Amino acid sequence: MFPVGVPWFVVLPDTDAGARVAERLRDEAPAELRDFPHASGRPWLLGRWSHERLTVARVGERVVALSGEHDVTEEWLTARLSRTRDMHGVDALVAALAGSTHVLASFGGTVRVQGTATGLRRVFHARVDGVPVASDRADVPAALSGASVDPGRLAARMLFMSAPWPMGWDSVWDTVRAVRPGDHLTFDRNGTARESRWWSPPPPELSLAEAAKALREALTEAVAVRTAPGETVAAHLSGLDSSALVSAAAQRGADVVALTAAQPDVLDDDVAWARRTVAELARAGRPVRHEVLAAAEVPLVYDGILTARDGFDEPFLMQHNREPYRHILHRGQRHDPRLHFAGFGGDETCATAYQWLPLLLRRHPSLGFRHLRAVTAKYRWSWPGVARSILDRSSYPQWLRHAANSLPNHRIDLRQPEFGWGTLPVLPGWVSDDAVDAVRGELRRAAEANPIIDTDRGVHIMLSSIHAGAQITRGFQHIAAAEGVPVSAPFFDDRVLNAVASVRLAERYDPTRYKPLLVEAMRGIVPDATLGRTTKASTPANAVLGSREHRDQLVGLARDSALVRLGIADPAGLRHACHGPIEVEEFSRRLEPTIACEIWLRDHDRAHTRT
Repeated sequence: MFPVGVPWFVVLPDTDAGARVAERLRDEAPAELRDFPHASGRPWLLGRWSHERLTVARVGERVVALSGEHDVTEEWLTARLSRTRDMHGVDALVAALAGSTHVLASFGGTVRVQGTATGLRRVFHARVDGVPVASDRADVPAALSGASVDPGRLAARMLFMSAPWPMGWDSVWDTVRAVRPGDHLTFDRNGTARESRWWSPPPPELSLAEAAKALREALTEAVAVRTAPGETVAAHLSGLDSSALVSAAAQRGADVVALTAAQPDVLDDDVAWARRTVAELARAGRPVRHEVLAAAEVPLVYDGILTARDGFDEPFLMQHNREPYRHILHRGQRHDPRLHFAGFGGDETCATAYQWLPLLLRRHPSLGFRHLRAVTAKYRWSWPGVARSILDRSSYPQWLRHAANSLPNHRIDLRQPEFGWGTLPVLPGWVSDDAVDAVRGELRRAAEANPIIDTDRGVHIMLSSIHAGAQITRGFQHIAAAEGVPVSAPFFDDRVLNAVASVRLAERYDPTRYKPLLVEAMRGIVPDATLGRTTKASTPANAVLGSREHRDQLVGLARDSALVRLGIADPAGLRHACHGPIEVEEFSRRLEPTIACEIWLRDHDRAHTRT
């Protein structure tokens, strides 16, 4: 039930009861733990991590630790801490940090734990023997508190395209709470846990040029924090996002090994664009070593899904893509790089959704209508449908209730415009009637809590998309960490988020341009030829061929299914789906979320049986 082979930590309150939990953790954890005490001497921070991941400073009764990707030294942190008198000063300390880190503080009996605003660094907490316990992983407080899997929360993870905010974010464990991105968790001297806001989107006041300058600085700084001139780094090279990181690392003077995986589809143009990028960088005096992995060499999706033992703390929605990802990591490791760069997060942070248009129409009618006409022509929408969607002023709780009433919602039509709170989610056709009722209940409970991120639909959709992308990236990083490979995703740094969220509304969305903010930010770093790319490789060939090659893996999902045993899946329906052809167009037959939940639940059941 405790993580094996990957870093993790636990934070305890400065109390005698917290010290007793520490003793229990030392007895039950599967490996020897490192620890740092409060100023009082009681246990504060326990876990498994590398020296590179953790920096700790102490000044009197104040202790601060940074865990993650940063270049902060103990000397720098001590100097900052000496000027920080109370917990309010931690905000200024955080604002001075580049990279991606957890920030942990203990000030005279008060404890603060926070992750990142993007959601890549997460915080979970539960009460253990009456004591609040925090961790960067959900399974640690779950194991300590004797948590059980909540069937309704797990069933909600089977929604496609994804569970609406915050259902996909909340823990699947009944006693474990997930802290929202931008909130921090505080323990006081009495052992009370409280969540409070520390981050909000910056005011959208910058022009496109000003925001592009801020994004350029954030990305180049993010790369500089993680590597130095002459150091070898590996990087996946495919689209514009990864091209930005490869180019920035090359400009930094790093020895970059770029890896591009060919796809089993002649229409996929990632290899051609990657070669063009590498050639242009060489002409500019920034050479990059480039390796193209032949399509026949790279495992197909669904390979090894039934034998995977990853120990995720929640279902990993890209579980089916595990082996292709691991293969690329292993190829990169031949060069002994310091880390692997990945372009994860570029789509979520730099591609804007058309849900900005209703607000743009109200504030800038002429520009808004020009963009509306362009996007309507692009997607071939009908104007009556556009008008109905634009004029819909439903609140987020109303939308969640509508989603609940629409389930299982097998008839969704993506050809219709959706300017509201997002595409209504779909449950697969093999979900049991009880699971449908449970997910409806989860949606209605969410509506009652009114968990809106922002009253502006565009901001809400942007941030919920970033948080969902951060969760997936966190899963990929977990796989890599189990292999001993650090994978970095700078697009999920908070400074990057601040830059992309600062653009003025009138310049934020342009349906005629591809990621205009990123393009402007990377001029002079990414070759101009690459910045002119308007395509993004997306093909079902990998899924179709993978389902043929690994049909036994898919059929194995339905054999003695853990989801069936839990009452979430209908056995006949699941067998039919796994034996039949892979469907990529009909959402009610998409298998990916079911694969994630099934494999995670099997892994959890095995671990629970062992303990």
